[in-house]
Amino acid sequence: MMNPKSAVASGLLTVAVLGGCPNANRTRPDEPSTPPAPQAARTTSAPLSAPAASASRHPETEGRLIDSGLIIETFAKQFGGKDLKQVPSEFIEAGVFRSVRYLSYEAAQFELNIYGDPQHPAGVEIGVYAGKNSTKEEIRRLMAGLLQKAADRELVHGLALGQDKLERAGLTFEITPPTADDGFGGWWISIYDKNALDKVRGPDEAEVKVSGAAGEPAPKAESVASPLKKKMTKRAAKKKSEDAPSKDVAPVSPDL
Repeated sequence: MMNPKSAVASGLLTVAVLGGCPNANRTRPDEPSTPPAPQAARTTSAPLSAPAASASRHPETEGRLIDSGLIIETFAKQFGGKDLKQVPSEFIEAGVFRSVRYLSYEAAQFELNIYGDPQHPAGVEIGVYAGKNSTKEEIRRLMAGLLQKAADRELVHGLALGQDKLERAGLTFEITPPTADDGFGGWWISIYDKNALDKVRGPDEAEVKVSGAAGEPAPKAESVASPLKKKMTKRAAKKKSEDAPSKDVAPVSPDL
């Protein structure tokens, strides 16, 4: 038979042993409880009808033409000098540049147009009225110099001066004769990105006055009578009128 004192002592020892050790699953009242670790957030796939991110307005062919500031500087150095003027840009109703905002610069018989955002041009063209082949070749060399890639420059040099159109990797290289509907009586060489032009194309309304690019007000232009394209149209109409036989002049009878 166990001694009561021994039993009590044994019980106290058991309690001390079992109760004196900290329980891993319990916390002491005077210790803050550790918050459970946060569960990983659940991810859900986007609905099929979620709107796509807006496409960049920068041309995909950006970087193949030099900076627009250098384009203007090169044109001025070659043809303009102190005579270079920025002119009001007319609304274009026909052709690939129809309803596209642009900046226009004139020097003597030459005109430079930069289409779309000047910081990210969608196209550039240079025109001349009644230029000789030597002048056209000079313009073609200048246009080739505006390109960064050798393959693009080679394509420009291969354009026929009369009329031609070539495409390469998103860029179109074109020569427009004075007889074309969008030639306005002048000879033009242009380089443009058709997709970029479509992105910045405005409404087809003749009353819209184009004065700048990409929604920004254009820099103040010097006062001029009219842009070169308007002059070209008038000259072409005048020449056509002069070449046509007059109906008011009676035939002269030969002396008998």
